[in-house]
Amino acid sequence: MTETDSTKRPLKMPERFLPQLEKYRVYQMMKDMVRDIIIHLPKDHLKQMKIFATRHMHTSEASRIIMLIEPGLELDVVTMAKQMIKDFGCFVITRRCVMDRYEKHDEYVPGCVCPTLMSEVTKSLTQKEPVPQAGWLMFDHPCTVREARCLQQDGVLPTVTLVLMRTPGPAAQAVSNHTERRNFFQQDFEGLKFVYKATLKEVHLDAEDDTELLTMKCFNAVRAHNAGQQGPKQGMYAIGAPGVFRVLLIGPRGSGRSSQAKALAKNFGLVFLHYDAIFDEAGVKDDEVGQKIRKFGTNMSIRSEVIRKRLLQKDCLDHGWVMTGYPTNGNDFENLESMPTPPNRVIFINSNIETCRKRTQDQGYDWCTGKTVPMGSGPRVIRHPDHDELRREYEWDVYFTESLAELRAAAGLSAVEIDGNDTFDNVQTKVQAAVMSTPHCDIEFCTALRNVCAD
Repeated sequence: MTETDSTKRPLKMPERFLPQLEKYRVYQMMKDMVRDIIIHLPKDHLKQMKIFATRHMHTSEASRIIMLIEPGLELDVVTMAKQMIKDFGCFVITRRCVMDRYEKHDEYVPGCVCPTLMSEVTKSLTQKEPVPQAGWLMFDHPCTVREARCLQQDGVLPTVTLVLMRTPGPAAQAVSNHTERRNFFQQDFEGLKFVYKATLKEVHLDAEDDTELLTMKCFNAVRAHNAGQQGPKQGMYAIGAPGVFRVLLIGPRGSGRSSQAKALAKNFGLVFLHYDAIFDEAGVKDDEVGQKIRKFGTNMSIRSEVIRKRLLQKDCLDHGWVMTGYPTNGNDFENLESMPTPPNRVIFINSNIETCRKRTQDQGYDWCTGKTVPMGSGPRVIRHPDHDELRREYEWDVYFTESLAELRAAAGLSAVEIDGNDTFDNVQTKVQAAVMSTPHCDIEFCTALRNVCAD
């Protein structure tokens, strides 16, 4: 009997399969299936794969629900939560649960409430088995916009945010222009509605509704949201959401695009790609692309071929990527969009030329370690070779007069624009928020998504 060693056969996925596999998350399912087999080590691998595929076919993503209640409503939230547990099979996380863990944390300081530490505790609760598979229902937490932002930064994101409110009627005259005082356990209702507007689903309540009817309305709202049936200001639903992030950061030299891309790659586990490094690496390889580069130099077709080959490597397919330095014009952008794995997030970092000029002047180069460091920070620091004055002024002139307009037109309504003149941390926060938020448009066809409210 002969045995076949699959490790010695070159296995390559055809490029035309990638868009379809990603659209229906088949590639991710296959990776999860292999991991399931490695963990359980079944005797019959084929039977285990059939069971896994059947379970994956009949189950959807676990519900992660945040419940916001309009101030003044007298509801039996505990009874509603118990009923929703039976309906969805999820776990309940309340502010009291979080505070019990928070007060036992090693870094807890009596009398001080740290939103970042509370977010860390909440994340640990949502990641403890079997909560990720069953899902969770959270109410009374978070209470402030700051706490909600910290949860978003740590990846504690709901699939739907239920807003329980009275049926809208004529607006009453406000007694005072000031917001009423809230205690530690009362939520900033309007602020949290704004934070979670991407997953918002309003549930209108009437005075005669009992607890059973309220629970039924919440259940129907979650099911409707999961099915993409939203109304005006009723949340967003992206069909074929990406399994991995493929982020494109576009900006002029000195806008901080590379530093922002490195920080984003570190926080999200993405592969950092810079066009110059990719092109230099491809130029020294002894393959067809490397021979073309050494023989013909660079042109639009070769640049596109180099990028295409790099994006189809396993690390980019598995983890996603964030790229800078490419494209540089509208034609490059169109070539990038025609690839099997185009970007699903396009972010422009807008910095004026004075800010870019100052940042490049303050940037030096350690000729011994090769690292980019501030000018005057050591005896080995010299001016960065890429920051030649004539070269950078020419690049800025081309970017601001020609390239920026072409790239904006090619990206269309799907792109997000961020002010790059702000501090590094503020820009990074906006970049991460743009990556996590649901795009208002289908980046592949540059058309409005169905059932999406772009407010």
